Amino acid sequence: MVSRRSNRADTAQDAIAELVASMDESSRNGGASDENAPLIILAGFPMEMQSFLVNQPELRTRFPLTFEFPDYSCLELAQIFADLSHAKGFDLDSDLTISDIAKLLDKETTASWRTEHNGRLSEMLLTGARTEVRKRMRAAQFEDVDDVDPQLIMREDIENVMREDFK
Repeated sequence: MVSRRSNRADTAQDAIAELVASMDESSRNGGASDENAPLIILAGFPMEMQSFLVNQPELRTRFPLTFEFPDYSCLELAQIFADLSHAKGFDLDSDLTISDIAKLLDKETTASWRTEHNGRLSEMLLTGARTEVRKRMRAAQFEDVDDVDPQLIMREDIENVMREDFK
């Protein structure tokens, strides 16, 4: 019986061989300007991609251009969160600014944690904030409070998500 790890490695090698064959065929049939040439984009974290290409000499020479995109800053992540929130029909409370969210991200998370999660962090924050809004709505129902806005994200929602989920 062959181990699962060997099967995965074999599958990966087969996939790489197929990519190389496809690129070779394209080169023989007209090169990169051919409209049928495959467009191949390799994406990943810089160190992992470097290691991958070092260990795949047949691919390394075929990708002469690399682009590295820096991680988002806390302010950019906060802006992405605000944009996602608005796109989903949520409003930020008047005492919760993008700058406030950025400061909370900087205070409550580490740089390495933000790097690991990068742009997903904003989606995770929105998911958590939505959960906090639902909790507030349920609590208001039990307390017979009628003035809870189901589309309003408050500062304590963000603080709770960061404290409970962002570690």
